[in-house]
Amino acid sequence: MKKYSVLFLCILICILLSGCKKKAPETIVFDESYPLALATDITWALVTDPYASFKAEADWNAETTGHCRKGEILQVLSETQSKEKLQWYKFEKGWLPDTCLTVYSNRFKAQSAANQLKD
Repeated sequence: MKKYSVLFLCILICILLSGCKKKAPETIVFDESYPLALATDITWALVTDPYASFKAEADWNAETTGHCRKGEILQVLSETQSKEKLQWYKFEKGWLPDTCLTVYSNRFKAQSAANQLKD
């Protein structure tokens, strides 16, 4: 009987000590790809049209300077209102009207909306 008690005690100690392994510290990785994603003075736009053309000026008849697709998130650089009372937003590649996009107060809100477009 004493033999089994000692054996049981040894097994119990081995089990308890096996849980005391030193674990590697957990590292937290921060996404620094968009450091201004939460800045309060910067707005972001989500392209909602399947295909949109950037314009050189805030005018439908202006030269096309580039293209974008539905789901792209762009940082708004400026905005203006045209003679026709249409709101236009300026981006790196040019101007887009508000009819082909939705504007958000931060990049994370725009990303969340973009993820819902894919569903």
